Amino acid sequence: MARRPRDAVVLTDSERSTLVSWTRSRSCSQALVLRARIVLACEQEVTNTAVAERLGVSVDTVRTWRSRFVAERLNGLAERPRPGRPSAISDDTIAQVLVRTLSPPPIGRRWSTRSMAEAVGLSQSTVSRIWRTYRIRPRPGHSALCPGAARTLLPLKIRDVVGLFLDPPARVLAVAADDHAVPDHAVTTPTTRSAQARELFAVVNAFALVRGSANTHDGPADSTPLRAFLEHLDRAVPARMAVHLLVDGLSPDAHDTLDTWLAGHPRFHQHAVAPDGSWIDEVDVLLAHNPLPSHEDVLGFAASLARLRDDVRAWCTTWTAPSRPFSWTKSPRALWSGDREYHGLVNDSKSAGDSHAERAGADEHTSPDDVASGTPRIADRVAQLVREALANGQFGPGERVKEAPLATRLGVSRGPVREALRVLAEEGMLELLPNRGVAVPHVTATNILDLYAVRACLGGLLMRRVAMLPRSALRSVSTALAEVRVVAGHGDHTRIGEADLRFQDAIARTAQLPEAGRIFDRLTMRLRMFNAILRLDWAEAVDLIAREDIGIYEAIRNGDGTEAARRWRVKVERSVRYMVAQLPRDHFDPNLWVTIAGKPDPRPGDPRNVHSTPSPRHSTAT
Repeated sequence: MARRPRDAVVLTDSERSTLVSWTRSRSCSQALVLRARIVLACEQEVTNTAVAERLGVSVDTVRTWRSRFVAERLNGLAERPRPGRPSAISDDTIAQVLVRTLSPPPIGRRWSTRSMAEAVGLSQSTVSRIWRTYRIRPRPGHSALCPGAARTLLPLKIRDVVGLFLDPPARVLAVAADDHAVPDHAVTTPTTRSAQARELFAVVNAFALVRGSANTHDGPADSTPLRAFLEHLDRAVPARMAVHLLVDGLSPDAHDTLDTWLAGHPRFHQHAVAPDGSWIDEVDVLLAHNPLPSHEDVLGFAASLARLRDDVRAWCTTWTAPSRPFSWTKSPRALWSGDREYHGLVNDSKSAGDSHAERAGADEHTSPDDVASGTPRIADRVAQLVREALANGQFGPGERVKEAPLATRLGVSRGPVREALRVLAEEGMLELLPNRGVAVPHVTATNILDLYAVRACLGGLLMRRVAMLPRSALRSVSTALAEVRVVAGHGDHTRIGEADLRFQDAIARTAQLPEAGRIFDRLTMRLRMFNAILRLDWAEAVDLIAREDIGIYEAIRNGDGTEAARRWRVKVERSVRYMVAQLPRDHFDPNLWVTIAGKPDPRPGDPRNVHSTPSPRHSTAT
């Protein structure tokens, strides 16, 4: 009679879901698929013999993978180094080479195996072997992108690299993405900045692998730093953007912390690296298919790269097993704070002079046609940066936005800045001053009524359009509503306004009306600016916002576009009344409002009086 194994397999829901996904995946190796099937069968079968007969493998094979899984969970199913002669290179020596790789080279623009060998006192072949093992540098003439690399983050349109968490062996890379943007799957041409970013992440990955075995803790791991990192990300990244986390090497306790936190933050998404995959492979795919981190003429990750590189090097140099994890989060406000590391688009110490020289040379040899064709691309990026700064309240009402300081801060010429400010003035984000440039507009009752009247009409159109779509097309709207529910459930008045606007933006994107959606998005940016200027507080409107959003969604889901538009119109009027009430010298003119925006047709039996002036507790973030 077969004996019952001592190690019983009990799976969590997350582990079971992961194992099932591996068995169905086309990208996982056959070896990993078999191990996943073995573990799943071990949960159902009592003995190793029964599992072996069921899957047609040996009892020893079942025993091996059962014991590894019980001891190390999912990480135990990964490939281990093959037995052989132990490496003559110690972990300390490898770490020394890794940290030195992040230091400025003594001569030239990049380290070579010869110069590194001289610096650390090793042979050139040893340095080459370390770099090759941990994929620090691709061989000359070869791409860093592995042909079999996974494509976890490829479907995303990445806007920026916004966070990095390192606690060997754990590493988490955070990127901000536009869910509604169309990704460009073409591999971009590598640039200097792209290569430097790739090298930094390769060193981070290698350091986590080398030091991971030494980073053991007695008792449960402390997940407080990881939770603090996630909370900081949530505050730093613009609320309308999705955040995607590339995760590898987390302990079971850290995984539980992450899963719990993500359940309350729907705009955050986790992408775990498969046991037979590689974190650096995923990063290579990310950099190869998303141009933002490698552009040298737009403000993005490149502006933070030099400082981040220095911080990682300093942390790795002093690292010991009890060290606090490394945590870096990019803050949008730092782009406008005047800090020295953000004074240019290319700002590391060894290339700042070259960047100015290259820019001057480009200006000298560029034709007017080339300048004209290149300006709109840079101007569009500058416009988006200023637009987001205005929406986040980083400029005060009446404050002038001057070309020269802005161009200096962004490291571009004044031409793209001038074009960007002109576009923002046409959108209403800025106000033209006679012979004095542009300034942030003051919020007046007329501005508010004008904005909301257009949103009322355009929003009704979008509601009716979305109500015509099948329920399967409402996934993004449902996800956004889930975030509203979670925020309202926590009574979080600081986040409910942005959650409400993201719900509205999801409806606009789902409508699949490009021109209407673009206009609605611009109006939303102006509304965010008004909210920031007036410092509106939704403390007493949290539940009301959730109820109105739920009512709109249910009407859309039931295909009743007329009812959804009616509820939207009621929501808009309550909001405009509340916002105007915050202006000490203005008052709400109901006749003007009804004339320009119309009034909703009350639903038969609806007791609500849409013409009564609500108190702040009846406000919404519309």
